[in-house]
Amino acid sequence: MLNIYKKSYPYYGRIYPVLIVCVFLGLMQGVVALIEPQIISLVVDRVINPAFGNEPKENSSIFMFLIEDIPSDDLWQFMWVLVGTFILFLVLYFVTFYLRWNMAHYFSLDCDNRLRQSVLNKINSFGPNILKDYTTGDLITIVNSDSQKIRNFHVATIPFMIDSLFYIVIALYFLGKTNIWLTLFPLLTLGIYLLITKGFLKMCGRLYDIMWKKDSEFNSETQESIYGIRTIKSYGREDIRKKRFNEKAEDLRNFYNDFGKKRYGYFLVFDGADQLVMVISMAISIGLAVNFKMTSGEYTAFLTYLLSICGSFVDMIFFASDIQDQKVSTKRMYGLLEKEDRDAAMYGSKKVSDKPHITIKNLTVRAEEKELIKDITIDIPYGKKIGIMGKTGCGKSVLLRAMQAFCEYDEGAIEFDGVNSREYDRGEIARAFSYAMQDVFLFSNTIESNIAFYNPEADEREIRRCGRAAEVDEFAYNFKEGYNTVIGEKGFGLSGGQKQRVAIARALLKNAPVIVLDDCTSALDIETESKIFNNLSEFFQGKSIVMATHRAMALKDFDEILYMENGRIIERGTFKELMESDGHYASIYKQQMDKEVYAGE
Repeated sequence: MLNIYKKSYPYYGRIYPVLIVCVFLGLMQGVVALIEPQIISLVVDRVINPAFGNEPKENSSIFMFLIEDIPSDDLWQFMWVLVGTFILFLVLYFVTFYLRWNMAHYFSLDCDNRLRQSVLNKINSFGPNILKDYTTGDLITIVNSDSQKIRNFHVATIPFMIDSLFYIVIALYFLGKTNIWLTLFPLLTLGIYLLITKGFLKMCGRLYDIMWKKDSEFNSETQESIYGIRTIKSYGREDIRKKRFNEKAEDLRNFYNDFGKKRYGYFLVFDGADQLVMVISMAISIGLAVNFKMTSGEYTAFLTYLLSICGSFVDMIFFASDIQDQKVSTKRMYGLLEKEDRDAAMYGSKKVSDKPHITIKNLTVRAEEKELIKDITIDIPYGKKIGIMGKTGCGKSVLLRAMQAFCEYDEGAIEFDGVNSREYDRGEIARAFSYAMQDVFLFSNTIESNIAFYNPEADEREIRRCGRAAEVDEFAYNFKEGYNTVIGEKGFGLSGGQKQRVAIARALLKNAPVIVLDDCTSALDIETESKIFNNLSEFFQGKSIVMATHRAMALKDFDEILYMENGRIIERGTFKELMESDGHYASIYKQQMDKEVYAGE
């Protein structure tokens, strides 16, 4: 429990004064709940019983002083004083409840949001290698569920445990004030509960950990079923995904059912002990009442206290089980927040210049002992245009990601202006590149907002200019709302080629010194692709360009063309030099020219 406080203090510490006030408000609610039986006992002994002809009796109520000066036969005045006092405390109860609930939740929501934002910032700062340790379901569970449980720890679990403990102590005092023997059996109940609770909490700690994993798996399955809906439908295999989803859902349901049975199996034991003690206590209290050692009003108060004490015992046990759940959430949440990103630790704080000269020297990248690229050397002075070709899996995308610090290299070096890339801030390296990739992700927002992702405050005219250059106009104005058309999650509602054009426009708006195009026109027809490259000449003016593509014709005006195979550069040179050498590039170029006429020629 202390570990939860320690870990969450940077986020919740500043509202601890508010939470302490809320605890005091909760104790005031407890005071009201505790004194209500004291009033009821007087109503029974001094109003109800005398109304039926019985003699009024003195009892141990703390409110005897309110009626001391009232004539014993003035039952209506007794009633008005006692009922008025009861209503006054009832109003106090609701006022304190309202203030406590709203204060605790109002201030804690901001802390919860800050914690979620820290998780998002941590995820954004992670290198790709460390994110492999977490599934999408893990991250969704951490952000949505775990942060909420940590908030509940502060605003509900601990305050309510304090409320229950306070009620038990004061109620035992009132019982002892009536007759010391009345405290014996509630304390006996507590002893029985403590014997059972150890095993209960141990079970909860183990099962909450399993529950977290199953929730994460179910979230991952849900995310895949939604994001993969196009692929699922295109293959007509909704039945397979439905079966997988149902299996995960049933597995989660069965676990919750089993967990619930085990929890409430313990609850039956708690309740059985509670009822046993209740019967014995009632027998003793009846004996005391019969022997005139307890009034009927005191007996009424005793039953109220006894029921509430036993209920408070059970509440505290279940709050303790909630803490086991919150411990699991804290472990997962702060395990992520405190996880060391060793890749990030390798980088410095330098900023990339506005006109970087990029040098790649003998670069090698491995994954699971397999060499993805090997001994790559490229010189890219600012303003140079580099084209890269090769079969799928030859290493083109790996090279482009390594250049932008999206993946780490194992040997060699990447330099900006003669300085090793690892002396630069990793975020600054990413900002030096305008990156349009083949696998496009679009947000559930307008076309305009997706283009302006890097700079949401961008001038509308600049957004439209980038859109025209990427041929977004061609389809955007077919929609009623034009650029203000909201497209679905991941770009649903747009074709693959349309999404790629939005991605190109987004890269253009970023206006970074180095343009990286990773097969970002693969879904476009040759005519549209040609138009886009003709339009881009004004954006590319003077900038460095690195483009990977399968279309040889798109690279003929580039300063240098590289052809990769099995992670190595096996051909390099200008368009003219490669055509004269009649190697792989020349062969592909001739084959493509035979099949289609390049627009503009």
